[in-house]
Amino acid sequence: MDVFSFKGVKHPLVNRESALLQVIEAFQASHLCDEQGFSGVQRPHVSIAPQMYGSGKSTFGQNFQTFVSMNKEFLLHYLGKMGLPGIAEGDNIGERSLDALLNETLYVVLNLLDVPDGNRFQTTLFEWISREALAQFPNGADLLSQVLSCIGSSKEWFQKLLQVTKKRYLYLFIDEIEALEGDKFTMFKDLMVTRRATRVHNVYCSFFGVLSTILRQPFVICVLAGGSDAVVTSQRDALTSPVMLSFLRLDPFSEATIKYFIQNTTYNNEPVLKVLFPSHPEGHDWFFKQVYDYTGGVPYYVVHVLNELGKRCESWNSFCDLSEDEMKEKMEKIAPNLVVTLSRMTPESMIVFSSMLLASIFEFRIPKREILFGGLGSYPEYVLDIANYLGFYYVSCSRNEQDEASRTPFGFRKETFFKLVFPKIVLKHIQSRYRNIPPVRFVCSLFSSISRLDSLSSRGFKFEIIFTLILYVRWCFCSKLGELSIFRHSFVEHISIESAKTIGILKVDPIPNYVPAFSSTVSRIHSANGATYHVTAWKPFFEKYLSKDGIFVPIRQNSNGPDVLIRVTDMKDNSFLAIQGESSSEQTPMETETTKKRVYLIGAALKCFQLSSSGVGRSMIKAEVAKFLHPVASQLELMQNNLRAIQLIVSDKYTEDVSRQFRNNQNWILNSGVYYEDNNNNIVYSSINSEIQPQNIREEWLWIPPHCQVVVCSTTSLRTFLGCKTSRDIESVFGDNPGWLEQLKPLSDLLSNSFVDLLRRISFEESERNSGRMERRNTRPRMDMNVMQVEDTRGESTISVASSVQVSFDWMNFLKVYCHLTEEESTQCYECLCKFSERDMGVIDSNILEQMGIDDSLLRVKVVAGMRNYIKDRQST
Repeated sequence: MDVFSFKGVKHPLVNRESALLQVIEAFQASHLCDEQGFSGVQRPHVSIAPQMYGSGKSTFGQNFQTFVSMNKEFLLHYLGKMGLPGIAEGDNIGERSLDALLNETLYVVLNLLDVPDGNRFQTTLFEWISREALAQFPNGADLLSQVLSCIGSSKEWFQKLLQVTKKRYLYLFIDEIEALEGDKFTMFKDLMVTRRATRVHNVYCSFFGVLSTILRQPFVICVLAGGSDAVVTSQRDALTSPVMLSFLRLDPFSEATIKYFIQNTTYNNEPVLKVLFPSHPEGHDWFFKQVYDYTGGVPYYVVHVLNELGKRCESWNSFCDLSEDEMKEKMEKIAPNLVVTLSRMTPESMIVFSSMLLASIFEFRIPKREILFGGLGSYPEYVLDIANYLGFYYVSCSRNEQDEASRTPFGFRKETFFKLVFPKIVLKHIQSRYRNIPPVRFVCSLFSSISRLDSLSSRGFKFEIIFTLILYVRWCFCSKLGELSIFRHSFVEHISIESAKTIGILKVDPIPNYVPAFSSTVSRIHSANGATYHVTAWKPFFEKYLSKDGIFVPIRQNSNGPDVLIRVTDMKDNSFLAIQGESSSEQTPMETETTKKRVYLIGAALKCFQLSSSGVGRSMIKAEVAKFLHPVASQLELMQNNLRAIQLIVSDKYTEDVSRQFRNNQNWILNSGVYYEDNNNNIVYSSINSEIQPQNIREEWLWIPPHCQVVVCSTTSLRTFLGCKTSRDIESVFGDNPGWLEQLKPLSDLLSNSFVDLLRRISFEESERNSGRMERRNTRPRMDMNVMQVEDTRGESTISVASSVQVSFDWMNFLKVYCHLTEEESTQCYECLCKFSERDMGVIDSNILEQMGIDDSLLRVKVVAGMRNYIKDRQST
């Protein structure tokens, strides 16, 4: 086993069998050979590893011969079917080809950071290769003189190089190709020549032109490596250059590989597991999983984390044998010692970065045939190039999960797919830089908290994240909860959101906290996924995790409790007395008798885009109430602590016996009391203290404890909350076998809308403040303009999902009076406009209306014209 050193750590060389095979396949594709092994002229294939720093590119390229030795049996079998170029067909072709790789190949490794001085790159490159190759020989100086005498002709030079060394092949590994963009390479005149019809100079195009003079010679195996965004240009230019780039997969380590890696790693010549866990030198499975989750499997960061933990064990003897929770805390304090990612992002790049983080969380699969990023904005770049630029790694994978394998089209079974990986160790380092940007803040915080070990690809989980993202971003900009349609007519509709802390003058709360999940079967367990709580543990859970206002999401999806938890405090000492009876949704404001602030605990059960049945019915509502309201009411002493609890049920589909309860498409509000089903399957209400049972009832359906409420969100309220276009996009995301861009585009649009809404509010609220007509709270959103590099977006035709809704504005009357629409047309447009306020009219145009779901162009013209007339009338008065 080959061992490599990194400071105090010595680690094994992990086999890269698949990458080795790729290089050999690319070499074979470069040459069409006859039966005698003679090659015809063909476009040479170059294997390129464009991954980010730390993925193992240099290790692979520098140790290619070692990887050949490690995989002799595998290669013997593979080469026995089709030998290497230059090897005549016949008996033992596999043995002869393998022997040529091991004993008849000249191995040369170059790093462009160390390029020698010169005037012409081609001459310098030939000399450099010659010196590095012949330095391996005792009589290297004499051989070098012979080779350099032929340097005027690339063909004669190469033939001479192989002749004097008695080799058949040249293996050429060139590292750090991104150095080509540095000032040092401007000294080479032949790299400064424009080679394309556009006359636009590009150093990569010139580089490939020079490199091709070597690669056309028989026979050269070439591997290139360059991190960051260097391949953005090189890959695009290679399409018209003399070489063909073959993408080299160097996946991050899997969890199993990390376990093997750590088990065979030493720190200061002691097994690292014995250093970390003297009492358990075999290690813990949870430790291997923690390293995998924190580093993303990126080799460099795996070694870095082990080295840092080893150093801390040397300093603090008490650090040894930490528990799972203690080790996780220590590990997450380790910062990366090198971060190759964006330090300054524009709003546009933030949207793309956040979208790709979500794609990583959801494990979206990128097919090789869809690597163009054109589906997002106007980008023509490759997805993986942008991933490099933003600091992502990627891992090859199959197209589908196991449960979807049967639906995979036959033609795509062998297609290459990728999943994005972003190391948490890096994200923790950079996310504080963008803490003041709510959409990015949410996604980064989510990514840091959710374990990659969970099954994150279910439709329910994806919707939960999208829903919470929308809730979080809009919560940051609304004045009271009634502006969010899902809370209409509930206890909390009129509660003002004024309790959030501010950073500067930007409102950033509620902090999207991530809390342990609930379980009905275990009281508390330790696992790599975090603590799991029994459903009867609400009191300590509430005191520990829900001690302040905010939005809380369980970090595991197998929770027996709510999908989202919300705590909000009524800061105005107002409560609402629920009037029990037939019209149980009616509420009357009433001053509280106590000065104690009333706290509302909301548990949201999200049952969207995941049901194959007819939808959420009464039995499911009853089950959700039993999981949340009943244990909360029995354990938290609601009245004594001035608490109110709300069970929020959200679904895109309900059974008929629930749907008919939505009067005028509004939410169905169920207040404290006992609800029965009568003989006609209708719901009959009875006061919780009533001694008289209703007549003609079949059975008790639902018991809602005192100081509690159930809010069943109507599909209309859900669409209003999401927006028409977002609702349609989500449906496409959750369709059967959606494409990569079909999934990513809605996420990008969602984040884009949040940013546009944020930027538009800045300019609007500033003008309102200056004119003295500011009706909202005194704190207003603000962005760090130096970081954001914000441009004026008011003139752009981009949809902005408004959050601060003036509910007093009568959109229906406006549509009929100013736009002259029929009742049916007004109703259609109302669903799209009701989330906007009157003051948004100045920025709404035809494109925004189309994105919001108004497809009829004539209808859009009428609405825009009506808005312009309305604004003129207001200005004249």
